[in-house]
Amino acid sequence: MEGISSVVTSREYSSSGEDYEYFRRIMTLETNAAIEGAIAAGAAEIVVRDGHGSARNILPGLLDRNAKLLRGWADSPKSMMEGIDETFDAVVFVGYHAKAGTPDAIIAHTMSGNVVDVSINGVSLPEAGINGLIAGHFNVPVVFLSGDKAICGQAKGLFGEVETYAVKE
Repeated sequence: MEGISSVVTSREYSSSGEDYEYFRRIMTLETNAAIEGAIAAGAAEIVVRDGHGSARNILPGLLDRNAKLLRGWADSPKSMMEGIDETFDAVVFVGYHAKAGTPDAIIAHTMSGNVVDVSINGVSLPEAGINGLIAGHFNVPVVFLSGDKAICGQAKGLFGEVETYAVKE
């Protein structure tokens, strides 16, 4: 949610924040735009996984009815990628942010504010990279990512030819 358009402070992405409800709507609308893009690209089935905070941020009544919404947390090592398996053709990441310590990023962190770095096989990763590895385990490519300009650059470095869209600098 931290990578959604105009989100710059915790009062916008925290469930106790005064602007949270407004930005839940923006998050849902940005998710709908990704759903529309997936349908235009030929997707027959779309699963949306809410992966921020309580995992109950996307507004079900406003979400495009062409998508199935997974909410809440399961006790699973897949974490934000719960629900993915080898039957998926592609993954789209909406509202992502840069990894902890990234200069010129907006709300940069990795998993929580307490984590300084997550490195796997010597590579420092943002949440998109961790989730991309989980998708890769099932041979599912990451084809699109939206978020701040910094995460878009990190995604290009991790996923190569991935399409990105910076919603803020």
